[in-house]
Amino acid sequence: MGLFGGGYNKPGKGVDKNAPKKKGFFLYWDILIQKFVKFLQLNSLYSVVSIIWIVLLYFFATVALSGHMSAMSEMVTGAQIDATTNENLISAMVFGLCAMFAVGVFMLWGSGPASASFSYIVRCFTRGEHAWIVSDGRDKFKENFKQGIIVTIIDAVILVFGTNALYFYYSAYITYGNMVWMILCYIAFLLIFVYTMIHPYLYQIMVTFECSIGQLYKNAVLLTLANLPINFLLTLIEALLVFLSFMIFSPAIAILFTLILGPCIMRFPGEFYAARVIERSIIKDMKQKNPPVQITYLEEDEV
Repeated sequence: MGLFGGGYNKPGKGVDKNAPKKKGFFLYWDILIQKFVKFLQLNSLYSVVSIIWIVLLYFFATVALSGHMSAMSEMVTGAQIDATTNENLISAMVFGLCAMFAVGVFMLWGSGPASASFSYIVRCFTRGEHAWIVSDGRDKFKENFKQGIIVTIIDAVILVFGTNALYFYYSAYITYGNMVWMILCYIAFLLIFVYTMIHPYLYQIMVTFECSIGQLYKNAVLLTLANLPINFLLTLIEALLVFLSFMIFSPAIAILFTLILGPCIMRFPGEFYAARVIERSIIKDMKQKNPPVQITYLEEDEV
């Protein structure tokens, strides 16, 4: 049956109780290697289910770039090439930039209910628990559909206002030459970067606890800031991997690479770390009957 034949509903291999317990870096690589085929299945399903969101991100990027077509045309025209080649180069540049933006946002921010399913399966892998990729993923998609859609809407609003703020502040700096505008641009970029860092925690908390949207974001921010150095590093590495994929490969190959291999190579590190942080901090406190936040653990019988 090949790679995907009859394997979607097979539970992942658990952890041998007698095997030495691995931690941190070694556990991460152990999971990635042992579950690699499962990850390929999970990645493919995740990307297919998220295709509408990815396409919407692509069109958003196309609209955002439409105002810069003249500048791109002038840059390409400077190479002194014929009009047809000029037009083809501009089209290729626009496609590559828009595709990189769409895939990058999808990889860094996720895609609502589909990301909840992905995060749940990753959490099971991280804990050494069995997980049915299709049935468990479908259940988590349904259970977290409402909150997942709300998170996606908030992402869309942040995306629109954030990109416009960056463009406005930078344009004002170019026009007026006042450093205040550049400082505001840096602040806006920093806030967007912090917002990017909280996403692994958003979805890990979503599939692990029962809480409101306000509590979801509050606790995601607190956990992100409490582990800021490693979260910053993981997010930066993920963004660089997306960028390098489009720099090394053609846009079409880069899209296939990031959608099929990307989630386990680029998104899994952040999800893995977030799941570990939550397990050893919030859940540990709840076991000790001293929860730091007013949320309900969804699997209290197992605590």
